[in-house]
Amino acid sequence: MGLIDLHIHGAFGVDLLTADEAALDFLAKGLAAAGVEAFLPTLVPVPLAGLPPLVARLSAWIRGRKAGDGRGAVPLGLHLEGPFVSPARSGALHRDALLDGSDRRRVDAFFEAVGELPGRPMVTLAPEIPGGLDLVSAFARRGFVVSIGHTAADAATLDEALRRGARHMTHFGNAMSPLHHRDPGPIGWGLDRDGVSVDVIADLHHVSPEMLRLLRRAKGPGRVVLISDAVPPAGLPDGAYEVWGEPLRLSAGCVRNGSGNLAGSAALLPACVANAAASGWPEGEAESAAAETPQRLLAAG
Repeated sequence: MGLIDLHIHGAFGVDLLTADEAALDFLAKGLAAAGVEAFLPTLVPVPLAGLPPLVARLSAWIRGRKAGDGRGAVPLGLHLEGPFVSPARSGALHRDALLDGSDRRRVDAFFEAVGELPGRPMVTLAPEIPGGLDLVSAFARRGFVVSIGHTAADAATLDEALRRGARHMTHFGNAMSPLHHRDPGPIGWGLDRDGVSVDVIADLHHVSPEMLRLLRRAKGPGRVVLISDAVPPAGLPDGAYEVWGEPLRLSAGCVRNGSGNLAGSAALLPACVANAAASGWPEGEAESAAAETPQRLLAAG
């Protein structure tokens, strides 16, 4: 089974927010050449008015793709990273494009803009935002894989989100409130709950080798997914790039924005698999965490 990247915003200079069909094919062929068989094109939040044409363009491309069509890695659906996340844990996501569940009209407008998505869609959200738990239920009813991320939720809120259908966590440890021995927060909760899987950016910039080993020990095989969180400069030389309307700098494998914060990854998924193996994971487990485990997550009801 080939590698499946559940979280990728672009690579080789291709930005999913702006790419036309030719650019999308270029990205897919580049991923296939690197060793990625399938992926979820991942969207950062954009203003609500810009969402319908963006989703329509990508959905049309996804519907026109199939395994073995000679056009590269196969898109399996869309991953919406936001807009329903915590402003306090937004990370590199633009706060002015975030939404919460307090305005029913805007929530309805969001779902109308998204429409019926092809394949198996995924959403990253924070259940503690206003209306967040109802959003978990709404996305689960629509067939999304609901993943908790960009969050500072407490254990009670996370348990309720789990009950409503959120059984995964996005880029574990990043854009989450930190672990504290009296307030374990989402990190402690995710480590403790056997019914929850997590994904992790194994580029060795977002998490350390020690954290990768801890995740493997705490969660066990089959509950950790390796992702890239690659952004458009991935696969390009070090230098300055403009992505999502802001300057990013790629240097020594690390991508940072103008504030000096991490802004996605420059590592592609095969490099993340190699990093996990070099950190002490059995090689077969590292490969499975980027192949069989994400496939099972997408196939789960």
